[in-house]
Amino acid sequence: MFFKYKTIFIILIILLSGCSLNNSYHQNELGNVSILIETPSDRDNVLLRENLKRLINTNQKSQSKYKLDASISYNSSETLSVRGLNVLNSTKAKINYKLVEISTEKVIKSGSFNSFPALSSSSSSLYSNEIARRHIKDRLNLISAQKMKLILKVTLSRLN
Repeated sequence: MFFKYKTIFIILIILLSGCSLNNSYHQNELGNVSILIETPSDRDNVLLRENLKRLINTNQKSQSKYKLDASISYNSSETLSVRGLNVLNSTKAKINYKLVEISTEKVIKSGSFNSFPALSSSSSSLYSNEIARRHIKDRLNLISAQKMKLILKVTLSRLN
């Protein structure tokens, strides 16, 4: 009797693990698709383009099928800390994008999204404020590129 329940339990675990492992092979990878990424030529947008190229890892040997026009801008504002004693700087990134199929010039998806705010404290030193602002922009840039990769993955998986 115990042997019967044990074999049924083992067969059930094998079936469940087999179904869950099967789904991992059907993920749409962006490495199979060639995407041409175009951004403006300022520092932050060039950094966004390089982060996207590194994250997407597109197939550069084939002819580009899609073109991604993207630009990033930042908005900073002052906020109060939790206790209300210190002034903090809150910075958000806004990314505008447009995905176009090159052969037909058809816009597949366009839009914009905002990142979560990143906080930094203000200092009396102008140099430390500038360095902190640059680090925050770099971090927001990478986070925005990761979100853009996710948007591209979902959009291109719907096309196929």
